[in-house]
Amino acid sequence: MTDKSSKMASIAPTQDIEIELATRPALRLWQGREKTEKKHGILGLPGFCSRVRSLEQAIREDDPYADFHFAQIEEGIEHLSEDLDAELADIEDFIKENVPSAMRLPNVASKNPVVVPVRFASRLGFQLVYQLLKVDQIVLKILLASHIGLIETKTKFQTLARVEKRVRGVLHLVYKYRHTGVSRDDMAANNQRAQKAKELMGELEQGYLEGTTRSPNAPSLPQTRLNTLGADLPNSDKKTGSSKQVNADLESKLDSVLAKAEAEAETEA
Repeated sequence: MTDKSSKMASIAPTQDIEIELATRPALRLWQGREKTEKKHGILGLPGFCSRVRSLEQAIREDDPYADFHFAQIEEGIEHLSEDLDAELADIEDFIKENVPSAMRLPNVASKNPVVVPVRFASRLGFQLVYQLLKVDQIVLKILLASHIGLIETKTKFQTLARVEKRVRGVLHLVYKYRHTGVSRDDMAANNQRAQKAKELMGELEQGYLEGTTRSPNAPSLPQTRLNTLGADLPNSDKKTGSSKQVNADLESKLDSVLAKAEAEAETEA
């Protein structure tokens, strides 16, 4: 029987994913700001994803610090999601409690929303996109509450600034990772490259050094590391090792295809 899988074309999106942003704070978080002679740059979501792409590539090259910081960013996004859910629930409850039942409020939306294409293939990036859309809804509710006189102008701006600062705090987590080209083998040998990494980013937990503690959403480790981890498994786990290896190989190939599609999209832009 002929193997047709080798003749299949690479996976690529047929069109851009798009999101609609209705508020200035959400658009600022998306765009960031280019660095100029007079103003410092501000990291936006596409810039964040560009740095995450480098982080993910370092994971594929067996950098334990990249694995650690991937997990830290993911945890930061999870906490951000919880905070924004609470923020949105609070403002919605506040409006319901303070608006008389005889008053009918219209749906709030922008007359001219900005539609932006999402041209990256980062898991962490998409997780942040969902939070950005949540921010958009929070801002709309805050503007509505201010428009109908439920909150003071000072409170409005303080709340908007707090939400925006919270998101930027998560975006800036990507700056904590410093690329040194270190690998787990370097760390085991405690060579000059390992010492430089420790100097820049501190000590790591043993699980990250071994490759046993990882985010389930992180890219696959290199084949040599997977083989080492498989050799360290108990006999009961080795029985399923081959199927796990196949899954890891498929995931690695998919990651490379997505990264290639992202790079091509950026070139076209």
